[in-house]
Amino acid sequence: MTWLFIRFYVCVLIVLSMAWYIHGSVVKSRADAEWERVIVEAHGGGARLVASELDASPPESRERVLKSLRERFAYPVDVIALTALPNSLQRQITSGDDVACFRPEKRYYIVAALSGGAEVVRLGPFPNYDLQEIEQSLGGWMRLTANRLDAATPGERQAVLKKLQERSDISIDIVGREDLPAGAGKRIVRGEDIVFYSQNPEPNERWFAATPLSDRTEVVRFGPFPSFERIEQKAATTTLALVLLPAALAIALLLRPVARQLRRVEHAAQAIAAGDLSARVDERRVRSAKPLAQAFNNMASRTEALVRTQRELLQAVSHELRTPLSRMRFAIDLIETAKDDQERKRRLESLDAGTEELDQLVGELLSYVRMETTEPKLDLEHVALHDTLGVLIPKHAALYPTIQFEVSENVAEGSTILADRTGFQRAIGNLLSNAGQYARSRVKISMERADRVTIVDVDDDGNGIPESEKDRVFEPFVRLENDANGHGAGLGLALVKRIVTQHGGSVEVLTSPLGGCRIRTIWPA
Repeated sequence: MTWLFIRFYVCVLIVLSMAWYIHGSVVKSRADAEWERVIVEAHGGGARLVASELDASPPESRERVLKSLRERFAYPVDVIALTALPNSLQRQITSGDDVACFRPEKRYYIVAALSGGAEVVRLGPFPNYDLQEIEQSLGGWMRLTANRLDAATPGERQAVLKKLQERSDISIDIVGREDLPAGAGKRIVRGEDIVFYSQNPEPNERWFAATPLSDRTEVVRFGPFPSFERIEQKAATTTLALVLLPAALAIALLLRPVARQLRRVEHAAQAIAAGDLSARVDERRVRSAKPLAQAFNNMASRTEALVRTQRELLQAVSHELRTPLSRMRFAIDLIETAKDDQERKRRLESLDAGTEELDQLVGELLSYVRMETTEPKLDLEHVALHDTLGVLIPKHAALYPTIQFEVSENVAEGSTILADRTGFQRAIGNLLSNAGQYARSRVKISMERADRVTIVDVDDDGNGIPESEKDRVFEPFVRLENDANGHGAGLGLALVKRIVTQHGGSVEVLTSPLGGCRIRTIWPA
């Protein structure tokens, strides 16, 4: 599951990085476009006016006119060939645009086409536009406009003004000096010929420029000038469209297989809830949620084992405990009819044997249930097999007096097995008890060291176990058909297998050299 979330967050980080990059690109692109718009609108009229001055002058006097114009402008004014412009700008001019803006080396210029189409007049580069630089950059063509209006008679002035207005992207009109804000009017009175001023307070601020006519009582007012639009909101909207929508699609495509895999887990859970405890999630088909599938399958296996144990326990309680209880009830009835103390004693001994058998059955049942329902914590230590047999063999020899228990010479006193002492003693004890029940006369315990494992064999000389039954003997509550003794609940070998498996080992049934059965347990070294 951790890997799933890592993939998801990496995808989110990639999306955010893309959003940051695209947002920056969109803002830059829009800012560049805004600069071009502002420069074209602010200086387009001046460029057209300069072009008209040059077009109106004879070829032999063009240099003189150009020199005169340069003296009026605060930035360079040049005549260059159309082919000196970038190809995109050439196409823009030849397609009908009379002015255009371009930005080589991050500096803005504006060009206007001259008559004939082979040359253009270039104005710029323009400054960074603080207040003083704005007035200087506007001064050239504003003075040129004022000169034309001063040269016209009062009757011609409106016609000249209209013609100038047609060449400009900014409104041009003649107003009285008193119509200007107080600060701008005082600057005109002091003799300044270019004044850039604000007409309205923020946020509806509008900028104008004014230059006086010859009598200085009237001024030519230009404006309002173009201002930068707030591009952040537009850029954010564009970023949302360019990034977040594809990102949502990408995340949906990423999560779609994950959702499909999680549905497999959901279907398995629904199957278990419906009673199919064998339902599992195919871990190969849920790679993104493989840890979840593994945890789910482990839980399902554990649940199935618990339910199976409960069922088996109920069956055992109803079946296995019935025999000793019936025997005890029969013994109690016989005690009342005993003729003498000797017979009464035999009946009590039979009752005591039944009680012991019942206690053994209950002990086996509780041990098996405990191992199946909990995962015991193993306290591993080096356990000596020789010492363990020294404790267990005398007990089993007393229980099975007709059986000879032998320890092979290869079980050395110093030989140890890394195991939980209690579990190891329980497993070996069950093997000895099982062998003692089915042996005719001999039980032999041997030990062998192999590659990183220790092998413990318990042999008997009984009838052995049929080949078809060798796997079943390790199942709980299973007793062989030829089991004449009928002792126990059939849990001894099941407990052995459980204990050995918990240690990471294995157990198997082989044919003994003694002629009976060999139970081999393999313990990790």
